[in-house]
Amino acid sequence: MIRLNSFVSVTLLTIISMPCLAQDWIEYVHKTDRFAVTFPSMPEIEETEIESAHGVPFPARIYSSQRGQTSFSLTVVDYTDAEERHRARPDQTDASSGANFWVMDIRASLAHTAQMIRLQTRAMGGEVTYEGWADIDKVEGHQMHLINADQSRTYIGIHLNNRRLYFLEATAPQNYPPVAWFQQSLQFINEEGMRIRYMFDADGQRINTRITPLAEALEGTMRVLAE
Repeated sequence: MIRLNSFVSVTLLTIISMPCLAQDWIEYVHKTDRFAVTFPSMPEIEETEIESAHGVPFPARIYSSQRGQTSFSLTVVDYTDAEERHRARPDQTDASSGANFWVMDIRASLAHTAQMIRLQTRAMGGEVTYEGWADIDKVEGHQMHLINADQSRTYIGIHLNNRRLYFLEATAPQNYPPVAWFQQSLQFINEEGMRIRYMFDADGQRINTRITPLAEALEGTMRVLAE
């Protein structure tokens, strides 16, 4: 798993043990972090803090799961209290004290995360082989494909929605089938657990929001709801 340079202290590790689900795929729905995503097993949950592009620590959760030699993780960075955190930072300067500086920090989070991945991948002897624009239900984002030093392949998706950054990572050994399906399984939900889909115009402005129930879980997949 990629550990961005901006990751700081780990505060809690929670392992959810449910042996009866071990053979099922899990559609994991988390209402607090506003997502649904498919894991091969119940994820472990690690709470941590991650520094923003402008050096402010924010709470984050890392959801991770493994099947065989393939690994999957989703990191959610919570920027919902960004304004308060920026106002309280002890190293305030004239440049960082602007009324909307916290907004710029959130907007910079996606590009900052991609840059941290590039730097760490190259430092560890890997290579970035693809980067491109992507969207999940018209939540715009960034995709990356990596070849790691051990020749394993990593597929990454980064999206920003509702003041939360979602960083998906799936890694498989060389010659294994691609695991890019993981980032494509992401769905965004509202506080009531309903799926959110957007429409946007040519300038990227959202012009419509469609809210629908989550579809029935696929055969062989068990839906797990978490707060």
